[in-house]
Parts: sequence; C-alpha cells; structure tokens
Amino acid sequence: MTSMNRAWRVAIILAIVSSRRSESFCSPWSSHLNHIESSKNAVVMGGHSDGCGCGNSTSVNANALVELPNPSVPVHTSRRKFIQYTAATATGLTSVSASPAVAINGADTVSDAKNSLLACPLAPFSTTRTYRNIVLSNGLKVVLVKDSMAQLSSVALSIDGAGQLAEPEEIPGLAHLMEHICLSSTRGRGKSKLLDRKARKFWNNGSTNRMTEEESVSSNSMGGEEDFEDWLTENDGDSNAFTAPGFVCFHFDCPHEILPEGLERFSDLFTLDEVEATITQKPFVIPREIGRVADELDCTSDASRAFYFLKNNINPEHPFARFSAGSKTTLQTVPAEKGIDVASQLLRFFHDHYLSSKATLVVVGRDELSALDRWISPFSNVMSQKVSPNRSLDRPSFPDPMIGKRDASNKMTQAIILRSKDDVTQTENYQTLCMEWPLSLVYGTPNFSTRQNPIISAPALGWILTQIISRRGPGSLHFFLTKFGWAPKGVTKGIPRITFPVDVSGFQVLRMEMSLTLDGFSNRSAVVSAVFESIRKVIEKPLPLDLIKQYLAAGLLHGYLFAPRPPDAITLAVDSLRFGIGSTTGIGSIGNNDFNWYLMPSPEDKESALRIRQLVTDTLHTMSDETVPLVSFRASPKAIFAFSGGIVDQSISTPPVFLPWKVEPVTRARYFVESRASGALSYFRSLSWFAATFDGEELSPPYLNPLIPTRFAPRPVIERQAAWGGSRFFYLEDASAYDEMVRSRRGGSLKLTNVGTWRELQTMRHSKGSNWELWHLPPARKDFIIGLPLPVRPPEPSVECAFVVQLLSSLPSTFASSQIALANLWLLSFDDELDLAELGATAGIAYETSMNTAGLRICFRGASQTLPSYVRRFCRQLVQHHVKLLDGSTKISESVYQRAISDANRSPKISRLQKEQVIDTARQVSEIDVAKQALFFLRCTSGGYLISQGDVLPNESLKLFTDLQYVFRDFGSADGFSVQPDLRDLLYRPFWKPRYASPCLLPGISLISDSCGRIPR
Repeated sequence: MTSMNRAWRVAIILAIVSSRRSESFCSPWSSHLNHIESSKNAVVMGGHSDGCGCGNSTSVNANALVELPNPSVPVHTSRRKFIQYTAATATGLTSVSASPAVAINGADTVSDAKNSLLACPLAPFSTTRTYRNIVLSNGLKVVLVKDSMAQLSSVALSIDGAGQLAEPEEIPGLAHLMEHICLSSTRGRGKSKLLDRKARKFWNNGSTNRMTEEESVSSNSMGGEEDFEDWLTENDGDSNAFTAPGFVCFHFDCPHEILPEGLERFSDLFTLDEVEATITQKPFVIPREIGRVADELDCTSDASRAFYFLKNNINPEHPFARFSAGSKTTLQTVPAEKGIDVASQLLRFFHDHYLSSKATLVVVGRDELSALDRWISPFSNVMSQKVSPNRSLDRPSFPDPMIGKRDASNKMTQAIILRSKDDVTQTENYQTLCMEWPLSLVYGTPNFSTRQNPIISAPALGWILTQIISRRGPGSLHFFLTKFGWAPKGVTKGIPRITFPVDVSGFQVLRMEMSLTLDGFSNRSAVVSAVFESIRKVIEKPLPLDLIKQYLAAGLLHGYLFAPRPPDAITLAVDSLRFGIGSTTGIGSIGNNDFNWYLMPSPEDKESALRIRQLVTDTLHTMSDETVPLVSFRASPKAIFAFSGGIVDQSISTPPVFLPWKVEPVTRARYFVESRASGALSYFRSLSWFAATFDGEELSPPYLNPLIPTRFAPRPVIERQAAWGGSRFFYLEDASAYDEMVRSRRGGSLKLTNVGTWRELQTMRHSKGSNWELWHLPPARKDFIIGLPLPVRPPEPSVECAFVVQLLSSLPSTFASSQIALANLWLLSFDDELDLAELGATAGIAYETSMNTAGLRICFRGASQTLPSYVRRFCRQLVQHHVKLLDGSTKISESVYQRAISDANRSPKISRLQKEQVIDTARQVSEIDVAKQALFFLRCTSGGYLISQGDVLPNESLKLFTDLQYVFRDFGSADGFSVQPDLRDLLYRPFWKPRYASPCLLPGISLISDSCGRIPR
C-alpha cells in the first residue's frame, strides 16, 4: 500500500469521525428570524483550524478534494444510472489503471439482491416490493405484493361493470345498496370460536368480570355469526367500500398476523350462498342498509351541490343523470308503489354484474408470495360464475349529455348557486366559478407484449391541460385575473383546478374550478370570457411537441419518481380495471426495472407524445366553444345580494324563495339562471389592451421551461467498503458504451466492463486558496447519516440532489431588532420578485433562504439535470436584488410588509419587545433602507460554503463551486467577520419555497399522485 493511499484513507476516517461530533443544532425559524437571536453564546463555531469535519493534525492539502489520474473502474451502466456495490475487501480498486476495463478482485462477492448490479434504472419501490400475478379457476385476477416496508397488510377487491351506471333505471341507488349488502354478509364462525374471542377480549382489557347476560343472549341469537367489520375492529383493522360510476371496490387492512383469517372472512362476503342468504333469509338487513345508504347523502357541502347540479343538467336519458346515491324514496317507497321486489333485483344485480371474471383482487403484505398464494385459495369460489360477453372491442355508447344551456333568446346562460349556511369550509369573500365540458375518451385494451398504443386516460389529459391553463407567470390566465383583482392571490385559491367528477370509458366530464374575489364575481361574465380567450390563444398555433414532452416529464417526476409511497392495494385494484395487469411490476406494465409508468406515456415515446398532443389539441378546441360547457357560480349570500352587479353583469335583488330562483331536487340548493352578459368579451379585451399598452403584458400561449428535464435516470456511484472500515466512492464521469455492458459471475467473482471513466472522490472537502469551501457528501448510509433533510422519497437511487450555499458572516449574530426586520424584508422582497419560482416548482425545484448565526443559508433541491443551472441564476438575481431596490426598478409590495409583520408575530425565538420593534421597523422603512442593509450584509461576508449531496457528480459540484465564487466575487473577503460553523449546524431542516412547490399543492398533482388523492375513496 503506498503512503499516498494511506494518507487518503486517514483523511476519510478523520472526516467521518469529526462529522459525528456532538452537534449544536440550529433549528430553523419562521422566515429568517429564529437563527439570529437564538443561543448566541451556545453555538459552537468549529473549534479547529480548518473548518468542520477535519482534525487539526491534518493539513489543508491532505484534505483537499483529489481526483485520481483517470482510473478506469468496471462499469455496468450509462452515465445516468446508479450502482451500489459493497465488498468484503478493497484491494480491487487500490491500483490505478489506464485501461478501459478492469476486473474487480475475484474475492469480492455479491451476497444479496441489494448489492446486485442492474442493467436498467430501478423503478421506485422496486427494491422493497415483489409482485406476482395469478388468474384463479373462476377467472378472478389476483395481484400479490410482498412489501417489506408495509406497516399493515391490505386487501382490495375491485369489480368492473358493477358501478352506478350498471344499475336498472327504475331503481336508482341499487348498486350502492348492493355494496352495503355484501358488507353485511356474515358466515357462521362457530359459537365456541366467537365466545373464545370475547373471553380473550375481556382478558386483554384486564377485566375480571364475566360476559354480561346481554352479550351472551346476543351471541346465542346470532347463532355463532360474527360481522366482518366487528371482527376487524376487535383486531385493530379497518374496512370500507365505495361505488363509482363504472366499478365497485371493497377493501380492508389489518395487522400482518391476522391476514390469513382476514382473507378467509373477506372471501365469505362474496360467495353466492352467503349473499343469497343475507338477502332472502334476513329480512331486517335490506331496510337497515337502505337507511344507512340514505344517511350518507350530503346536502350541504359545496362539492355535493356542484355534483348534483351537474346531474340535474345532464340529458335525463343519460345514465349519469340518475340519482345513483340512493335514498329511502328510490330504494323503498317508489319500488313498493310500482310492485318491484328490491330483494330479487339485488340478486339479479349480483348474478349479472358481480362477475369474478371482471374482478381483480390485490393483496399487499410482508409475508412471502408463496404464503399469500396459499391464503387466497378461498377466492376461487366467490362471486357469480356467469360468463360475460367479451365487449372489450366494442365502443361504449352513451346518449348526448347536452350540457350547454341557452335561454329563450338563444343566449348562453350561467347559473348562480346559493351556498349553504351550514358549509363552514367556505368563506363568504371567495366565490367559485365552475365550468364543465363533456368528453368521450374510449379506453381500449393495452397491448403489453409490444407496448403499442398505451392507454391515455382522462387524468393524464387533465394533467397536461392543467399545465397549460393553470400556469402562473406573465401571459397566463391567472396573471391577468389577479392583476384585475378578479382572482385572489395565494397558493391555490386563484389557480384553475381541473378534475373529473365522472370518468368511464366513453364518457367523462372535465370540470374546471377556480376561486373569485367579490370583484371577480361582480364581473363574472368577463371572467368566463377571459377563460375562453386564454384557451383560444393557446390553440392559435400548434402545440410544440417538446412542450408536451416536458409536461409528460413533469408528470413522471411528481407522480412517479418522487412518490413518497408506493401505490396501495386500492390504487392497484382500481387501476387494474383500466390498465390491465403486468407480468413483473404489478399493474399496467411489463419489463423489469425501467420507468414504465402506466398512468402516463413516457416523454421518450414519440408516438404516444404525438397522440396525446392531438388529444390535447382536440380537447382545447372543444373547450374553446362557448356553447358546450355548463357554467355555474357557487356564491355566498353576501356576494349575491351585495356584489352581483358589475360593469356588464346585472345585480340580483330577488330573494331566493321567489321565482326565478329554482330548487335542485336532491340537495334542495337554490339557484338562479341568468344570461351571460353580451359585452363581457369586449370588456375583457379592453382591459387586456390597456395592460398590453401600458405594462407590456398580454395573453400568450405556454412556453418551454428550461428547468424541466425530459430524461431521467440516477447517476452512477460505486461505494467500496474496505476491510479497515472506511469507504471509497467512485463516480462515473463519462460513459458512451451503454450497449457494450457485460456482467458475469464465475465462482463468486463479479466482472464488469465498459469504456466509461470513473473518478474517485478521496475526501469531502475542497478549497482553492480562497475563503470558499466545497463539501461533497457521499451517499448516506446507516453508519454515516449526514446531509440536508429532504422530503420522503422512494428508497431506490434518485435523480434528486440538493445544494446548500452558506454565505459566512458573524454579523447576523449581532443584529439589532431593526436589522432583523430589514434583513427579513430583503429576503421576502426577493421571494416576491423572483421569476424562477414558478418555473422551478413545475420542475420539482424548491429553495429556502434563512439567516443564522453563521450568516445566510440558501438551500436548493430538485432534479440533478437542471438544479445547478437554477442555483446559478438564483444567486445572480440575489446579488442584483439590492441594486434594483436602490435604483427604484423594484418596489416592495404591501403584501411583503404584511408577511414580515406576520413572521415577526409568529417567531418563537424573539422576545415580545423585540417583536414590537421589528414590527415598527417593518412599517416605517423604505426600499432604500432595505437595500442598504442587504449591501452591508454582503460586504460583511468572509467566505462561503457549498455543500452538495445526492445525484450530483463531483465535477458538477466543482463547476458550480467555481461559478458561485465568481457570482459572489465582489464579496466574501471582509475582515473581522469570519466564522467557522460545524457542518451539521448548517444542515437543519429547511422550510421549502414556494409553498405551491410542496406536495399536493402543485396544480394538477391530485390527478397523477396517489398520495394526493388521485383515486377518490
């Protein structure tokens, strides 16, 4: 072993040991305040001569970032892939070789699947899950999932064609009632078993009392029967079901140890004998369940009133127009008057629609697949065995929904729905515009063998439409509506939101909703005209294919690669009905470990991108036709009777108890139908002309986002664990021979070949004779946990990386209250002015700025392909922000001052007196005062840190490191303000911005993200 190799290993050990020293943690504060005043005397600033992470005995040169002279190491992947390899010894990579391929030492072995090398990128959660697909003798499709991370076992059963649209016209709600009847089915478990369980329950509860007489009589009267839901509750489980327009889904979860019995009991609910016995031999069940069905009806919420108003305006001959929820009137009173036997209709519905051949069972548990396979055997005898006709090639047929409405003079109309006073979730100052269009997407059968013509579903279409219609920034609909004061400013309220209240093959309803201010409601017809005008602007020219690919890539990033959890049993069961069952990766896809996401085509699939572009274009043309949609406003009494009159819209003075007010028959909501103002479009265009003339702003089509990559794959890293306990990390800097990969195992040895070039990062720290230092953190392991806390992601190698830029200065630790206020206003006004926030949020990029006792910390996270570019642009704008404040080109808005005051009030780290001083300063200062304080801080910086982690190569870190030194070249050399913080003190949890970059707040995310409610249940 050479002396240089020994020096490198000693340096790594010292860096690891030093990084594990006890930390003086700096917890974040609300918008930059908490770190300045907290524990000024308690913060430890290093205590060693060379910063943090290295001991005094190690020289700076020995700890510098050193690259071997191009050592070639075995390669098994392209540049954008990740390899983790842990060996028993480290002798195989200690030598330097110039050859393009080197064999790893034969003593190195791969002991388990975790350390095996894969030829393709890993799909999210593929290392924690194993799938098996089975078709039982009765035609029931089964997906078994072994999930090593599952907290509970979960089961879901979905049945296609057993939903609301399948029920007979004369008994609305029968499908919903059938769902309740199935859950009411019970199977005799034996009286002794039931009594034994009750005895165990008393024992576990610590009770010495005997079973009461009532409980004993109840058990005897049940004849040993036990309700499935009661059994689950006693065993810490839970169950439920829901009936959708096209299918029904039953599901439950339970502790792992009772899954076998849970599956047996669950299967009993769907046997033909038990369902028949429940319906025919238990006369009390049907009336009881009808009452429960009726109790589920919601008549007060905004969402329920919108849903039944839509149904009330659909063509009465359309099956969706029926009252599918069911009530005592539709399920009991009317059938009795017509002589209809509900019990026989339930039996017929079960025979005709609860078909095992059209159902999918999904079981997720921690047990082995072979065990799960044994436990599902009872499901071979469930549901109806009737053979259904193969209609997969038939086009679904629905009558014309006829949604758009006209008045007697052939003018388009719009309705105003009076909100319920009992709906406490709504505020009287914000009203809701709702526009609904009928669609007719037909979902065919996917071809898994060739992957041709993947299904393009309504959620995928809705995601792309959301990116077009709901975008922020100059030229967007949101920009103009907020500029005119018609839509509220905020995270989500003023953003158009697209959903699909009904989505079956052949019929969908696309709903777009957005909040309006009171002034926007006064000009409601102009707002509607603005929506149509913005859509027409988009379709003036063909949509660029690259734009569609970007939207597909953004969907892949947010809905798949960054998913915080894998799809649950309900999601898999429901998606199987539309996307089918794959061979190795669960639902809707085949193949192994590549990014096959069935919900949305790949951005690299040109043919599918062309198809979805055509579909988006056709849908936008439909949406631009003012005669098609159903337009309504859900408004408070305050808005209707005090703010309904505007420039072009007429005021409403008639009380809702008189005509022309009408009543929706289900929720009893009152609504008013008016003609859309004829001058609304001219009014909006005149306002737009003024905006274009004096402010240079006009409606424009969407544009390409340079921050969204269209190709994703994690970076390659090899981690070598040596016998002496250290680790060596090798990063693949270049690989052009992806197709020449070779893997072979011979006698426990592993050999990989490729022409790629690997470089070794010998230590984490790098300094180029300046006051700046680079820290490149290796991939985290259980025994080396250091890094910036990031959102929950899949455990596989990710395309996400993070950077921390720390401008070093001791000045913030001495800030007075007025300086705290000025610094906070500087950062908040920069947030308000930053034009990168919207672009970054769509690309999965977020940032945070906060003052701390070591200066100013700026954090970034996002996809590694574009995040370095974002960091450079961000820092350049930050350095120039005080200049714009000084020359008057940038003004601080009133909302920024209000946020600064609100942050001061919420901060727990400053005293009450300091809060009052900060608030007083925030109310009095000007832009020039803020700019002078910002410039003073920048001049008082003594250097900086760049900390990089995640999917980023050392050369990229070095390049960004050099660029940032140039960006801050005029600062960073102040004497008397030096500080040497511990590395861990800079890695406290950030509060990411912008807020709409957070999970489930990004427009359209609920259409593609399972964790954000993609499947209502």
